[in-house]
Amino acid sequence: MNNKKLKIAAAAALVMAASAGYIAYENLFIGVSEYSLPLSASGYEGLKICHLSDIHVKTNPRDYSRLIRLCAEGEPDLIFITGDLFDSRASDFTAAATLCETLCDIAPVYFVTGNHEEKLPADLYERAISSLTAAGVKVLGDKAEKFYYNERPVNIIGVYDRESPDYGLINALCEDGALNLLLSHRPQFAEGYAEAGADIAFCGHAHGGQARLPFVGGIIAPDQFFFPELYEGVHRFGERFTVISRGLGNSIIPVRVNNRPEIVFATVESEVEA
Repeated sequence: MNNKKLKIAAAAALVMAASAGYIAYENLFIGVSEYSLPLSASGYEGLKICHLSDIHVKTNPRDYSRLIRLCAEGEPDLIFITGDLFDSRASDFTAAATLCETLCDIAPVYFVTGNHEEKLPADLYERAISSLTAAGVKVLGDKAEKFYYNERPVNIIGVYDRESPDYGLINALCEDGALNLLLSHRPQFAEGYAEAGADIAFCGHAHGGQARLPFVGGIIAPDQFFFPELYEGVHRFGERFTVISRGLGNSIIPVRVNNRPEIVFATVESEVEA
């Protein structure tokens, strides 16, 4: 092989190695996104929520020590997991339960199902949910639980994952005089969540658009198909918000591109009038 071919081969090898390193970084190293949500309701300033979604813990999961450390360092008041904690192909839920038990030592943990939990056979579904309750997680299925922050009521609503949301149920679970926080897996119904009365909705499912292109954004998301509108970040509807996590794991499509897994911290602040 002459020098020119050697240089080309070396350059190709370097490009492949760099690409592999970039893909590994994008898929394994968790990022932290921090958002401030200005609300007119007083007394909730400083309430901090750690939002996790789409972890997809399988039978042989990766090490979650960094996830736990980042959650603890954020010092949240609440931790929300908005579905697909488990993977529908899993049958051993020990790892996920152990992770949640550790998270419960940081702050109260609330969970709602995603489409992967709902795909589990009935016996495995019961085992999965039982493992969470045994770990100390508050599993919300079409119900609400009260939490108090600075002696002010926080109404935490959780709904089972379904293809079409029950807005009437969400509205019925909202409470006047409280901060209404909704946990629902699917983000494409964000405007409806706000209209139903949720002050802040927390969602996942979209996996950050799977691959993100500069000036374009996310490429594809479940149920929203190509070039989705609601795949990450904070979206405002009047005085209400939806917070969408890019998620932490992968499912059918095993690789993320320009789309690091993330932990979201959302903090309530006072709305400053112009």
